[in-house]
Amino acid sequence: MFKYLIMRVLGIIPLLLVVLVIIFTLGHMAPGDPIEMMYESMETVVATEEMVARERARLGLDQPLHVQFVRYVRNVFQGNLGDSIVRSRPVLGMILKVFPISAQVGLLAFVVLVVTGIPLGVLAAVKQNTAVDYFIVGGSLFLRTVPVYVLAPLLFIILVLRLDVMNVPYGWKGITHPNVIMPTLMLILFPLAVVIRQMRVGILEVAENDYVRTARAKGLRERQVILGHVMRNAITPVVTSLGLIVTGLITGSVFVEQIFGIPGYGNLFVTSLIQRDYPLMMGCTLFGAFLIMMSNLIVDFVYPFLDPRVTL
Repeated sequence: MFKYLIMRVLGIIPLLLVVLVIIFTLGHMAPGDPIEMMYESMETVVATEEMVARERARLGLDQPLHVQFVRYVRNVFQGNLGDSIVRSRPVLGMILKVFPISAQVGLLAFVVLVVTGIPLGVLAAVKQNTAVDYFIVGGSLFLRTVPVYVLAPLLFIILVLRLDVMNVPYGWKGITHPNVIMPTLMLILFPLAVVIRQMRVGILEVAENDYVRTARAKGLRERQVILGHVMRNAITPVVTSLGLIVTGLITGSVFVEQIFGIPGYGNLFVTSLIQRDYPLMMGCTLFGAFLIMMSNLIVDFVYPFLDPRVTL
């Protein structure tokens, strides 16, 4: 297992290099000059060609692309993602400042997703082809098709303006504040249908195995059969999805953070796109890619504990 761990960790390095190439290439292919855009955003400053050239030289943007790339890779492996062009602050520091907010919201949404999605998937499988099954699966699929930027304003109107059961959930006031309820619900709408469907399909497939029939023949209750024999094997594919989903909940909540005014990672990424702050944009993208790699690594090591048939 230790040898496998070393090989998987070392395998991240070439994958990370590929990601760096893609991020660097896309960042430099984006339209517009970041230095000129920076000066254009300063209404009180009229930039001359000399000022632009001096700033480009200071940031090393006047050097050949291969030189810039080598320097960028070296800095990344040293933990330096560069400085924001617009704010003149270290990119990594800016990300780490807002990331805990996104992590809190994302992890809360993940917990809610697990404690609702898995039981609902099991219930839909147990009640296969009944009204309960149709309602759970159909309802989750319907909510999945409704965009966040449509459903969120609708809930605003119903809960805040019409029913007056809560204040406007805008801004960040901590994980224990009621403002976090609606963003959490918005985050789980899309992955909820995925978890329910995978859990339902997994239960139905495993339930056809001989050892499950044997357990039923021994007179075990259906609840004991499902929880003791079926769940352990049916949940393995769901864990794979959950590993990717938790990363998406933390780093991919762009619309949710924009709508609810949460100053998190997604909001910072959108700001970098609007301001054409390429170092910040590339840093946010790389940080998100690294989290996905780490979540996949963690899932690989959780597998054997859930399914003894899986060996590392």
